[in-house]
Amino acid sequence: MRTKNIISEIVVFILILTWVYTFASKVFDFETFERQIRGAYLLSSGGNLLPYILQLVHAGIILMLLNKNWRRLGLITSMVVLVLYTGYLVYVLKFAPSIPCSCIALFNWINWNDQLYFNFIILAINIIGLVMFSLKHPPHSTNIRPLST
Repeated sequence: MRTKNIISEIVVFILILTWVYTFASKVFDFETFERQIRGAYLLSSGGNLLPYILQLVHAGIILMLLNKNWRRLGLITSMVVLVLYTGYLVYVLKFAPSIPCSCIALFNWINWNDQLYFNFIILAINIIGLVMFSLKHPPHSTNIRPLST
């Protein structure tokens, strides 16, 4: 039982670090982030609000992961966002007419392939965390018994 708790806490810590870094790096250079989103395949159709919405989602994930009562929702939301972003990376790498700069990546110095590998690793960590959290906190039984006749 203790091992599940330790693994869960390590996973949540890694995810919080990842999302805090993502959020902070975009906040500190928001003009560049906004310009990159407007120039990105598929994302440019999100208009001027998308960079703000993405930042709210990042902040929301961080808050949910920090709050033990919302942690399961945070893990699920984090996983959904990672799946969407990983899908976007696959689209750009396999189907886009050309690969834009890697400036939307988590780290500006890595390329699209490296970002894809990083996303797979973080996604796997996220899934492990969700499984460990579910094992640690199984769904509540309702103790409903069938009616006796």
